[in-house]
Amino acid sequence: MSPSRMVSHTVAAPAATWRYRDLLIVIGLAFISMILWRVEWVGMVFYPFQLLGTFVHELSHGLAAIATGGQFQRFAVNPDLSGIAWSAGGIRWVITSAGYVGSALVGGALLVATARGVPARSVLAVLGIGLGVLCVIFVRNPFGIASGLMLAGALIVAAERLSPFAAYALLLFLAVQLTLDALNNMVDLIMLSAHHHEVLTDARLMELQTGVPALVWAVVWSAIAIVILAGALRMAFHGHAPH
Repeated sequence: MSPSRMVSHTVAAPAATWRYRDLLIVIGLAFISMILWRVEWVGMVFYPFQLLGTFVHELSHGLAAIATGGQFQRFAVNPDLSGIAWSAGGIRWVITSAGYVGSALVGGALLVATARGVPARSVLAVLGIGLGVLCVIFVRNPFGIASGLMLAGALIVAAERLSPFAAYALLLFLAVQLTLDALNNMVDLIMLSAHHHEVLTDARLMELQTGVPALVWAVVWSAIAIVILAGALRMAFHGHAPH
């Protein structure tokens, strides 16, 4: 996620894979973020990134519905970072599982993109446009629409206004935050599944659908997310530059 570099006049751009220094930067960002998340007021700085994580989670449910032959009807995102997606048809266990697994996939994909030298401004623009379009089509609550369009606009403005290196730094930070958000939510899910059966989480829905305890699903999804993220780091660090 941090740069290998191709030099062009004054701006350093990422190359095809990371070096050890880059890996240490990612680990450092993750460690600092985990500490600051718990600090009152300072933690609010991370709110937009956590909110984006909720959008990714709910959209993952909806896109899984479409991918398995169902319909994505709508979704809502709330100020407390909770959300809900409505769909019809499709393969239910895939759709229910897609929220947490999808968040890990997006975080991992951004890690690989930053390491492989994909132009950061292009990635930010695609994220912003995609989020904006999907919000207009599928979001049905006022806060969700307003916050989604603000996030989309911020990503597009960043793509337009930031220098290549600043855009790269933002994308790197965004990738780390989405990755941590996915893992942090997994921990919360395991705790809820173990001690608060009355809370209707994705894992609880899977228990109702399959009869397999919610805690088992929470652990399975966590393991899948860790494998995805480990694979992304391996691809980022050990990948080969294209010829």
